[in-house]
Amino acid sequence: MPASCVTVQIGQCGTQLGACVLDRLNAEARHEADAAYFFRQGKSGERVARAVLVDTEPRVVGEVEGGDRDGCRWVYGAANRVLCDAGLRGCANNWAKGFSSEKEGVNRAADVVRREMERSDRVDALLSFAAGAGGTGSGLGCAFHSCFSDDNPKIRPLHCVVLPDRQGDVAVGSYNATLTLNHLSKDAKRRGGGLCLLSNELSKQMCTNVFRIDRPTFDQLNDVFATLLAGNLLPYAIEGQRKGLGYTLSHCCAGRLRYVTPYAAPLYERAQNAAFDQNLWPGVCGELTRRAKLLAEPILRADEKPPLDRPPPARAWVCAGLVVGRGADATQMEESRFARDIRIPKGAPGLKFGTSQNACRTAPRSCYFLANSSSVLPILRHVESRCSAMLEYRAYVHHYERYGTTAEDLEKALASLRAQIADYDGLAPVPEPPV
Repeated sequence: MPASCVTVQIGQCGTQLGACVLDRLNAEARHEADAAYFFRQGKSGERVARAVLVDTEPRVVGEVEGGDRDGCRWVYGAANRVLCDAGLRGCANNWAKGFSSEKEGVNRAADVVRREMERSDRVDALLSFAAGAGGTGSGLGCAFHSCFSDDNPKIRPLHCVVLPDRQGDVAVGSYNATLTLNHLSKDAKRRGGGLCLLSNELSKQMCTNVFRIDRPTFDQLNDVFATLLAGNLLPYAIEGQRKGLGYTLSHCCAGRLRYVTPYAAPLYERAQNAAFDQNLWPGVCGELTRRAKLLAEPILRADEKPPLDRPPPARAWVCAGLVVGRGADATQMEESRFARDIRIPKGAPGLKFGTSQNACRTAPRSCYFLANSSSVLPILRHVESRCSAMLEYRAYVHHYERYGTTAEDLEKALASLRAQIADYDGLAPVPEPPV
């Protein structure tokens, strides 16, 4: 029985990013067997996204449309747009306000998602997109998942959470992010899923240094996220058995370690550059492992070397991960390269390898890696330090107390975040004392 995945897009950021990712998935899934994982067949032959849009403001939900790539059109289902708490008109960048939204709208959103799931023979994963530092995507998103998970405890979620750059667009963004990560990490652990942190800071650096875009727009930032995610989300095969996102999460997310980071190779400055690349497996796998083995994403093109006057970044430890090669000869992918370059602690689940004979549009051979690794530490530490500094002086806490979230709740969420940081710090083995 073929499985499928339902997507939930919450808030303005989640709606726009989800639409960009679905547009990329529609373009990459040129074989109907792959497309059926995220899309169902419409009455006129178009692909209808297995997706639900949720927001408190009608503008973005009403404006977002499907797309058309290479003559393959996709749309959203007519009944799959949910307006929660229409009188609220936004959540004022306040997690507590979004989380305390009227339950009728949240229950209605959960019902629409369940109806979409009933159109599938079997659903093995729920893919959600939301901002972590605003109010609607973070607060309302957490309220939705609390409601939905009560009746669907076996549907593994992948929470894709967008975090702002280091300057931040919202003064209380660190509060919102800390509360969101605390809530969603518990939900992921309870349901066997994971979280994927998408940093606008890294996306901007990739736009500047890889794709040569000096002043990227939000659409271009979202396109970077879609590039990294699409190949990691499409179905693949292991030993002849077709697998999807549910299987990926069951392997990559174990115990208290629930964060996954997507990588992709090759990345071309311009699409037409692919015609001048040999695109052989040693080069593709080498480019991918070079990114994944470092603690922070090295924002370099495939033909660039790290500057000599800068100390090399720390190496990351990978608890578990899935590598997928896509191309007609994907079975010839260099698995030994990953065993040599990726550091895995003793006793960890380690790496699994999948293949797909269906090549992606940009290159005849491409490789994708979804890693549960210590590479999330810089992002988690930044959120923790900002939240800790603000909470020390109880800055803006009264705005949260108006909606039932107290300083004690923030302190508990901060303690949970520190525990997660300690768990990932623990991936690195303790050096043995000198004899």
